[in-house]
Amino acid sequence: MSLTTVLGAGIAAALAAVAAALVYRDAEAVGVDLGSPGLWAAFVLVTSGVAATTVLLVPDAPIPGVLVIAALGPLLYLLERDDSMHGDDPADPTRLPNDGDRRDPPEE
Repeated sequence: MSLTTVLGAGIAAALAAVAAALVYRDAEAVGVDLGSPGLWAAFVLVTSGVAATTVLLVPDAPIPGVLVIAALGPLLYLLERDDSMHGDDPADPTRLPNDGDRRDPPEE
């Protein structure tokens, strides 16, 4: 292994650890419905580890595919976070999600 590979792997591992810590902190603050904060942080670490292992073991792996695998954990967490914050209310096409409890627009 070259110095560049070792340095890149170290930076990738540090970024994955920071991302997992941020996901854990946010999941604890929001109170996600599905899973626990530790489970979501572990999921982020696993997807990042799979991406790093793919890069190291398969040198001809396409970079866009590796990036999709690396981004899978945080993206799925963000989807669950959004679902936890907005609840299971049915969609109302007449108002925006951040409109609050206001049901009818004011008459002009």
